[in-house]
Amino acid sequence: MTQAPPATWRRWLLLTAVGGVAVGVLWWLAAPGGAFYGSGKDYTIWFGRDLVLASFGVLAGLGTAVLLLRAAVKPGGEEHSTARFLAAAAGALLGSAIAWRVGVFAGDLFQTPPANMANPSIVFSLRAASVMLVWPLVTAGVVFLYRLVAALLRPTSADN
Repeated sequence: MTQAPPATWRRWLLLTAVGGVAVGVLWWLAAPGGAFYGSGKDYTIWFGRDLVLASFGVLAGLGTAVLLLRAAVKPGGEEHSTARFLAAAAGALLGSAIAWRVGVFAGDLFQTPPANMANPSIVFSLRAASVMLVWPLVTAGVVFLYRLVAALLRPTSADN
């Protein structure tokens, strides 16, 4: 196995970082207590807010896996598939962290917390940090399942 060029790492980290910014803005726009509805002070919406980020993480993970598998199907694409997978998985973790910080930053920037609030981050924040693992886990799971099914369906030499 040859080592992947640094451009592979840069490409996947940049792709997922940009995706993280988009996911963070979408999270702030769509989540309860974000831009359009709900009050961040109401603790009953905090689970829904985390669930919205998890849903966007699933979509981003599916998109990353599809792009990763399409890159492997191209001629010569299998040569650096392990390095490409590791770059995409690390990038997905980076994208999740960026999405979280961008969403919280947008909440801090565009919402005014009440004066009597103990912590201003309560207005818009992530309560379940494990949600940030959804994007990389979905990416890894989809790639694994695709590779497993492809290996099971590949004809063996005994079939010929």
